[in-house]
Amino acid sequence: MAVTKLRQQGGAVVLTIPSDVAARAGWSVGTLLDVTADGDAVSIRPSGRVARGRKTVAQLLAGIDPDEIRQLNDEISDGTNDAPQGREFI
Repeated sequence: MAVTKLRQQGGAVVLTIPSDVAARAGWSVGTLLDVTADGDAVSIRPSGRVARGRKTVAQLLAGIDPDEIRQLNDEISDGTNDAPQGREFI
């Protein structure tokens, strides 16, 4: 068990988590944590949120609905043939 002290920083009360405790929990600098209080006990857990810009391509593509894309393409299509009409380079 580690002992730590609350301190004041600006308008916040800060709790320092010892490095060995953070390492055992798999936390590093920048890890988002959910903090909940129940009486005089506090629970700290990883929030599970994926940081912005940290999704894999597979995760991004998994959120695409092919039917929605097809419908969008149909809505924005002007109904003309998409074949080249002049000197377009393809």
